[in-house]
Amino acid sequence: MADLHPIARTLLAVLDNQVARTDAALEGLDDAVARTDPGGGCNTILGIGRHLVGLRRFQLMMLGSLRAADIADPSTIDDLHDLRTRLDDATAILRAAVETHDPDDWFHVPSPARDGKWGDEPTIHRLVRPLNDFTNHLGGIRAIRRIRGNANDRTQ
Repeated sequence: MADLHPIARTLLAVLDNQVARTDAALEGLDDAVARTDPGGGCNTILGIGRHLVGLRRFQLMMLGSLRAADIADPSTIDDLHDLRTRLDDATAILRAAVETHDPDDWFHVPSPARDGKWGDEPTIHRLVRPLNDFTNHLGGIRAIRRIRGNANDRTQ
């Protein structure tokens, strides 16, 4: 990792932190708690987890990676084991994409703009937004656990 561009090293450190926080957020859960819906809508831990897998796919798309198509449809995730496996797989694909991304592209402002969301922004901005969203949703998992009396003290 020492031979990687400093931006790639920083992004990988953020991914490592998210992996640790994800493990902490999901540690010791069972499927009954994961399916509990205290607030209606998509407020289940499993629902948030599906969104997290989708965010990984979105991050790959923001990097222009063809591997985004390797992330299976998150709506088909039925249990915590499947969720954790898919999150791990998607994170590994994203890690490889960050490691191999052109270091000259991180701050390049495209002209003309790329297709899609935030197409006129540098790649680093396009990737950081879903990284932040991912971390925010981990807080939602922890909140649902507390509501259900299934809190976990470990944060990472």
